[in-house]
Amino acid sequence: MDNRIFPYLQNMLDLTARRQQALASNIANIDTPGYKSQDVVFQQELSGATATKVIELEGKMKENGNNVDLESTMTELTKNGLQYLTLVQYMNQKIKTLRAAMIEGGR
Repeated sequence: MDNRIFPYLQNMLDLTARRQQALASNIANIDTPGYKSQDVVFQQELSGATATKVIELEGKMKENGNNVDLESTMTELTKNGLQYLTLVQYMNQKIKTLRAAMIEGGR
């Protein structure tokens, strides 16, 4: 079994958690004058490492200079949460498979 998947899964879990924080911050600041909506983008480096970058999103500005769009932010928050849950479930399945292999190998 290829155990190199675990560092990748951990990295992806960290990235989705960081994105969840940025999206939640947008919602928390929906009425903050001058607040610019943010998101986290994932960039795959040539070395195979994944990096993140926080960016300000473009969008329709309200009179107070705030550009948080609640509907699209909630949609992205939900999608990101589902991605996180899927990663956790996949990691749990890999751990169960490893445990079963260790038990069988110990007999």
